[in-house]
Amino acid sequence: MRQTPGVLLALLVGSVSQAGELSTSSGAPLTFESSELHDWAGTWGGEPLRALMVLPGVSHIVSGASLPVVRGSAPSSTGIYLDGVRVPQLYHLWVGPSAISPELVSGFDFHRGPPPARFGRELGGTVEARLLEPSTDTVRAVGSIDLFNVGVLTQVPIADTGTELTLSGRFAYTPWIAASVINGLRDSPGPDLVLGLFDYQARITQSVGRGSLRLFALGSSDDAGLRGTGTIVRLGTAFHRVDLRLTHPLGAGEAEAAVTYGHDTLGANGGGDASRVTVGLSERTLGARVAWRASLSERLAVETGADVERRLADIDQSTTFRPGEAGDPSRPTITTGVLQSLARATFAGAYAQATWTRDRWQLTPGVRVDGYLLAPALSQMVVEPRLHARAMLSETVALRLGAGLMHQPPAHLIDAPGVEAAALRLGMQRALQVEAGADVRGPAGFTFGADVFALPLLRTVELDVLSFDMLADDPVERGRTRTAEGYGYGVELLARRAISDRWSLLASYTFQRRTLRTTVERRNDAGQVVGTEQVPLASSLEQAHVFNTAVTVKLPWGLTVGTTLHYNTGMPEAGNLLFSYTQREGVDPEKGTSRWIPEDRDRVTRLPGYFRVDGRVSKTGTLGPLAVEAWLDVFNVALAKETFRYSYGREKGQLVRKPFGLPPVTLPSLGVRARY
Repeated sequence: MRQTPGVLLALLVGSVSQAGELSTSSGAPLTFESSELHDWAGTWGGEPLRALMVLPGVSHIVSGASLPVVRGSAPSSTGIYLDGVRVPQLYHLWVGPSAISPELVSGFDFHRGPPPARFGRELGGTVEARLLEPSTDTVRAVGSIDLFNVGVLTQVPIADTGTELTLSGRFAYTPWIAASVINGLRDSPGPDLVLGLFDYQARITQSVGRGSLRLFALGSSDDAGLRGTGTIVRLGTAFHRVDLRLTHPLGAGEAEAAVTYGHDTLGANGGGDASRVTVGLSERTLGARVAWRASLSERLAVETGADVERRLADIDQSTTFRPGEAGDPSRPTITTGVLQSLARATFAGAYAQATWTRDRWQLTPGVRVDGYLLAPALSQMVVEPRLHARAMLSETVALRLGAGLMHQPPAHLIDAPGVEAAALRLGMQRALQVEAGADVRGPAGFTFGADVFALPLLRTVELDVLSFDMLADDPVERGRTRTAEGYGYGVELLARRAISDRWSLLASYTFQRRTLRTTVERRNDAGQVVGTEQVPLASSLEQAHVFNTAVTVKLPWGLTVGTTLHYNTGMPEAGNLLFSYTQREGVDPEKGTSRWIPEDRDRVTRLPGYFRVDGRVSKTGTLGPLAVEAWLDVFNVALAKETFRYSYGREKGQLVRKPFGLPPVTLPSLGVRARY
């Protein structure tokens, strides 16, 4: 481990890095406009944020679930911000269509390593998505319909008052129709099928002197399962955000002040007529932030600010049961329930950074200070120094260096209301992020690149996906047993050619390792535990090699075709989430026959690698005042099968290991979009 940074830096010699223009922004993010991503295959008809899944440093959990695993960190460790507002759930039911209208997103910046000092409380990546600019001259509208969604976006400027209104949203009509038809065709009584997904966004901007006042609201709602009589299971999620922000010139720069309210819910219930259980999570947040940015001279720019957020999280559990004989109409119905406070937490932070530029050098030191309060379990303050440096060796070559100390509360695999705040009682996670890279602009519109990174993981807390560790009787001890130290490192390569001369290309390769020192059980051939040992273990989310290529070609007659190729090596078969756990042949101590027993954790095998091909074809044209596009986008057009678990059994007296029999998953998107 101690030699790893030196080895990685040696790999950097003679290499090239990040694509796009040679950025001068702190942190040197990967920057994309939605127009560049619009025709990429496998993005469900042009959802720009799905392009994250083909970028260097990003892997996935299950193909098609666009939950970014950035440099081995859990998806919930990556923050997604939309014009300064953190989005808690990027996709419907975490794996469905985007919860943000694709027409509303104009582009994004992606920080794989330490982000600018204004961002904190995350150990993964940071995504800054930009909203579509307000229309200042004319009414604009976009309507779309595909096999799954119907959506609309409209922009209405009011020049006399300096006001602009933007409204957008999508409704998943196909699941709703399917549920209605199935319920209508059923003859026998029973539970009704429920499938409902929709989202909305609204923005009002108002000129205020030399500044601007913006009110932005967004939300999403999902409801899926069975309701009514009989055996049911149902899951519902929702989030809502309202953000009011004022920006105005102040002194030599611009000041910003904002207040945000949020409400997130997650509910599930299941059971039969005799007994049903309902669990609901709810989190309300109220936050505020201020910032000031200024260019004090041609060489010096500064940024400073602060933010605070109050989080109130509750868990509501209830059970309904009917004691007595089945079919007895006189049986009483008894309901028990409890509403329990999950967390009352306050997050507060302040930051400052300065960017100094001279000749071909740029240096951006910064510092962030965060306080975490979870009464009465935890009160802690952390200091996070940051540093970004850039050297332009020529007009086409630049070198970069970034480093930062990062902290985050323990987090589950995916965001759930109240989990992060409640998990504070398990203690903070802490990691050091160091990266080095080079930027090179090549011929024919190409840019190429390579980055190396090292991640000393000073303290991690691995939460169990299927349990709420923060409700343990002794959360301090539970946090101690789940605490681990380790390290991560890797190399990222990127080649990029923006759309020009009718074709574009993006190719990325990632090599990454993430290892945690963990206690494992040693078992004998009978499956009995005979001892324990602390050893370095590969993270359960580690895909060592990931390769992506996205190619788009514009043809005559308004035709555009594209394909995306993806390959990844498998993660450890360690029993997490959907995955099975590796078994080995052992002996039944009583019968003396062979049987399957769990393999020691540091000896589990890896799941098979996975190769996927996506395809897209579109046709554009005009129809009166409308610009019209029709597209067919097919995810996994080759019907490749991804193996994420095995079944271990016995056939004809022999132990048999077989891949789990799910059919290949393919997702076609056929749709039409019209712009006015």
